[in-house]
Amino acid sequence: MSDASQRAAIAAALIVLASLLQAISVGINAVIFPTALEGYGIDKSVIGVVMAVEFVSVFIVSGALGRLLGLASLYSWLLVSTAIRLPALLLLTYVVDVPHWLLFVALHGLGNVLFATLLQTWINSIPFERARGLSIAMYGTAISVGLALGPVLVNQLDTVGALLVPSVQAIDALADTHLGLHPDELVTETTRIALMLSAMLSTLAALPLLLGRVFAPRFERPGQGRLLPTLRQAPAAMFALALTGATILGLQGFITLYGMNNGLAFEQAALLLSAFMLGAIALEMPVAWVSDHFDRRYVMMALVLLSLVAAVGLPMAIYDLWLARGLLFVWGGVMGGLYSICLTVIAERFEGDAQVAANGMASIMEALGGIFGILAIGVAMQAFQVDGLPYVLMFACVLYFTFALTRYPIR
Repeated sequence: MSDASQRAAIAAALIVLASLLQAISVGINAVIFPTALEGYGIDKSVIGVVMAVEFVSVFIVSGALGRLLGLASLYSWLLVSTAIRLPALLLLTYVVDVPHWLLFVALHGLGNVLFATLLQTWINSIPFERARGLSIAMYGTAISVGLALGPVLVNQLDTVGALLVPSVQAIDALADTHLGLHPDELVTETTRIALMLSAMLSTLAALPLLLGRVFAPRFERPGQGRLLPTLRQAPAAMFALALTGATILGLQGFITLYGMNNGLAFEQAALLLSAFMLGAIALEMPVAWVSDHFDRRYVMMALVLLSLVAAVGLPMAIYDLWLARGLLFVWGGVMGGLYSICLTVIAERFEGDAQVAANGMASIMEALGGIFGILAIGVAMQAFQVDGLPYVLMFACVLYFTFALTRYPIR
């Protein structure tokens, strides 16, 4: 193996580990945020707004990414993003009102989006000598593994929580002494311990990057890239990222509530997200391998069609727990594979400093899809009861087909 290949492999491994730890934190939040808010008596449409506000910062981060990298290195901003996420998660353990949740979730989203966008930019800038699609799929798989492990850890809080009680008590003492904060009586012990665990994992995600400072890329003129031209150069991949955002983030935000509202216990409903992410873990890399050997545009269209079938089948499958898990498993593989293919297309289409603008636009498209999905699902579930979730995702798939087949060439 050449020296360049060794450096690329080490950098990719560190990125994968950091992405895994951060994704576990996000997986915990995906279960705790909506269930905690519902426990506080908040309507589903408002829960959708709170969940969506986490991704609004994508527009700030992506639009300013070039300028930020002109002011300081990618590595420095990764550490800054960690310093933003930690206090926001800890403060959520003390409040139950919507304004405070909006503020702290938005702050956490700013740090999380900055962290994820920088890691994506870093891995797309690595000069892999071969199998780029498979290498990037490993990064996507790490995120899927983390998101799948998050709900599993929530179900193990009775065991894990005992280890965190001293830390919770220590932070309570500091918050009382220096900030005058006391936990609201509506905040359950489960919520507090889960958010504490999420904060710890989010902080640990920065540790692999401390070892990889020498591998972090530097961009000579990062501020010169423009976002909109990158959308025109890779429209199929960019709009497919919007679809993955609507599906993955929409299911991430509401599949637990969807299961509970269809008669599943909390523990069973929480593991629906794990089934979805396990599908991405198992199937994302095989799908990426297929896309390395066949025309990616046909693979993308086939995956969107399968997503539409899954959305149609969910209202029938949810009444059989194992059938629902199986459907979500396949759906997760479909969406994970589509996400990796989109990143691969972008990595192949853009080089050098243009990668900064391209990854910024990719993050915006994914966030736009996610915001649309979360808000629309929240409103639809409030208006049409629980089946509002699959209705929205069916519409998103049909919308993509309309775009891809009638207006723009698939590239």
